[in-house]
Amino acid sequence: MSGKPLRLLVLGLLLVCLTAACRQETPPEEQGDGGLTLQTPTPAPGATEGSDPARVIEHLKASRLPIGRVDVYNAETDPLKRLGRPGEYIGKAIFQDSRMPLEMQQGSNVISFQNSGGIVETYRSAEELQARKRELDVARQQIPGALPEYNYINGVVLLRLGHVLTPQQAAEYENALKSFQG
Repeated sequence: MSGKPLRLLVLGLLLVCLTAACRQETPPEEQGDGGLTLQTPTPAPGATEGSDPARVIEHLKASRLPIGRVDVYNAETDPLKRLGRPGEYIGKAIFQDSRMPLEMQQGSNVISFQNSGGIVETYRSAEELQARKRELDVARQQIPGALPEYNYINGVVLLRLGHVLTPQQAAEYENALKSFQG
């Protein structure tokens, strides 16, 4: 193996290692509405109102989707340490679909979106979002045991849903995201 496929494999393995290394978080603070958040996010440079993941989640809730716990991240609390960095997402929130049991990533208090719900990532541009989507697709193809996920896009918003949701449940999120006006 050489060239581009080897670089992509190394990138994918690095992503897995970074994810495992960055699992410690500060304890969440309980909100009055029963949801949880790590802390009030500070908008990343270049963020616009339409790129606020909390607004996207509020839209999903208003569309009657069963969203339970929500963790909104900032540059300091992002488990992957990508938020706001050049070419990366500028907003990120993980949420639980309340039809699924709340499951945390092993050894942390970070929601396991693959087993409990989804992630909203927002970007400065559609090009940066597409680059991230390609990265996710390549990682799933080249990393043994990588879990499938649903991905939906609206403008600069990437909605990633865990594989435990049924296709019908995922379609509910897709339809709600389509009506989001960022």
